[in-house]
Amino acid sequence: MHEFFDLTEHSDVQIPMYGRTHLITVLVMLLLLLAILWRKQDVKHLLSRTRVVNTFLIAYLVLEAFYWSLVWGYRLEPLYERFPLHLCGSLSIVMAALVLARNHRAIRFFSYWSVCAGFISFANPGFVFYTPGGWGFIHYLIRHYFLFLTPVMVQIAWGYRHTYRRFFISMCTLIGYAFLIFLIDWATGANYMHLGRHNPLEVPFLPAAWTVWPWTYPSFVGVGILLFHLAFLGFRSGSMQLAQTSTNRLRSGRQRPDGTPPPAAERERI
Repeated sequence: MHEFFDLTEHSDVQIPMYGRTHLITVLVMLLLLLAILWRKQDVKHLLSRTRVVNTFLIAYLVLEAFYWSLVWGYRLEPLYERFPLHLCGSLSIVMAALVLARNHRAIRFFSYWSVCAGFISFANPGFVFYTPGGWGFIHYLIRHYFLFLTPVMVQIAWGYRHTYRRFFISMCTLIGYAFLIFLIDWATGANYMHLGRHNPLEVPFLPAAWTVWPWTYPSFVGVGILLFHLAFLGFRSGSMQLAQTSTNRLRSGRQRPDGTPPPAAERERI
């Protein structure tokens, strides 16, 4: 196969922190987020078109399957550390499948995981080991933009209600899952989720001693708790704005332009 798809061709290249490539990827992420927030009505209309959404998600899952076939075909080692216990790799499939199934409770539960995983993957580009312009790097961008932006889009379109209790259960579940992975890494010598003994990952915004095993787990959990709360505040603010808009529409006797129930009715169901 062409060198463009060879995941091992440039696997020793690390994207430098605050370098041009890093800043461009972060800027694109922020611009996409601002565009989504600015065009909320268009986002709602887009996600109301079930056939379009399903076609996109199926194409995305095919893309993921193609990536994993390349990982297997090129024997990108250690293969077993990339699937199924690697968080971003698993979430990218889970989120797409949940939106396809319209499993609203599970979508809301995993939205915190997804948006935080997508964000941290751009905040710390040391996770990337592909040369920009190669398929590995392009897929990295597609996957993590998807993880970061999908929860925002479904929140705008479907107006989930966010409570601290539900949020806390989701956060504690991930903390417990990460601890389980930490124990698996300890027992097997693997490096799932960058929690193993032989973890090459460097996190520039954390002291070096905090990223050395076994302190990787408590330090990563601390960062995760902070990100989760920021995500909750964002989702909570968005749901309160939708609730206010819904209340105003109910008082005026109006529905959405496409005739679907107002957000309050939708949240009551979810």
